[in-house]
Amino acid sequence: MFKRFFSKKKEVETIENISSEEKNQFTEEVETNVEVETEEKKEENKFEPNKIDWLINDSILTFMPRELYMHYWDNNTEKNLQDPSWQNQGVYFWNNNEPFERKSLPDFFENFEKKLFVFHEVPDYISLVSAKAIPWFGMPGEGDKFCLRYDDHPITLEEAHKLNIIKYVEIIELNYENLGVLNDRDNYCFLIDPKEVTFENQLFYLNGEKISLAELYQKKKLLVLSVQ
Repeated sequence: MFKRFFSKKKEVETIENISSEEKNQFTEEVETNVEVETEEKKEENKFEPNKIDWLINDSILTFMPRELYMHYWDNNTEKNLQDPSWQNQGVYFWNNNEPFERKSLPDFFENFEKKLFVFHEVPDYISLVSAKAIPWFGMPGEGDKFCLRYDDHPITLEEAHKLNIIKYVEIIELNYENLGVLNDRDNYCFLIDPKEVTFENQLFYLNGEKISLAELYQKKKLLVLSVQ
C-alpha cells in the first residue's frame, strides 16, 4: 500500500514538473514573440528622413541662413559680472557644434542648460568679439569663445535678447507625429549654415556638392527650428 502511495505521489510530482516546464516554455515563447513583435513595430515606425523628402520640398517654411550659437545657463548661479562662472553663462557663448573639451570649462558646465540662439538684428554700434580658449581645467582649449561689446564694454546675453539682437530657438526633431510643423511658417523655420550650405539655381550644395534636402537633414545640416 505504501509502495503504491509513494509511486502515485512520484507520478504526480513528475506530472507537475512536466506541467511547470511546459508553462515556463510557453511563457518564454510568449515573451520572445512579444519582443519580436515590439522590435518589428519599432522598425515599422522608425523615422526615415528620406521618406519625407517630398514633404520638406513642399514645405512652406522659410529658410534662415544663420549660424547657430549656444550658451550655458544655471538658475542657481548668482549674477555677478566679476565671477568667471557667471561670465561663462551670461556673457560668453559658442558655436553650437563646438566640442566641450575645446571650451576649457569645468566639467560641471556639461550639466547646465544649453540655450540655443541665432542673431536677429545687430546694430552697427555692437561688435562681435572672439578669442581662442586657452588650455584650462585639463582641457586642450582652442575653441572660439564669443561675446558682444559696445565701446569695449561687454553686453550680457540678457541685454542682447531684450534689444532683439538675438533670438532663442529650439531644434525640432521631426517624427511622424509632428510633420504638421512643416506647414507652420509662423512658428517654425528651416536653418542652414551659410558657411556650409549654399542655394544656387534652385539647388542646394554642401561644400560644393549638390545635395537633397533629405540628405541635408540626415547630416544635420538642415534643422527645423522653433523661434521663441
